Amino acid sequence: MNPADLPIRDIKPLLPIPDISLYLFAALVVVGALVLTAVGIYGWKRWQANRKRDPRLHWLEQLDRIDYDDPKKAAYIMTKYGRLLATEKRQKEIMAQLLPRLERYKYKKEVPPLDEETKRFMHLFIEMTHDAL
Repeated sequence: MNPADLPIRDIKPLLPIPDISLYLFAALVVVGALVLTAVGIYGWKRWQANRKRDPRLHWLEQLDRIDYDDPKKAAYIMTKYGRLLATEKRQKEIMAQLLPRLERYKYKKEVPPLDEETKRFMHLFIEMTHDAL
């Protein structure tokens, strides 16, 4: 068979296929940039807010919220935050007098209620710390 005798079949042009992948990629990049910007702004503001906060104010809030009905927990909280907050000479003296009084309320299963003199020392220390800050 001679190639010239073969019937000619018509070659049709390629059909256009709609390609929106470029638009999808651009939209994905824009949305990703917006999300990253929003997360960055949120993180920056949160970091700025926490950076300015003085930890001594947080410790003083803990001392203000002491529950005197639970003497064991009150003794532990006062010891922990009192040592951190005692920076001036007078505060250190009061803490030195207060710590031996708090020892009988710690390290035991059953503890007596806080006596009035210990409460007065605790209140005095807290008031002095409020004045210092």
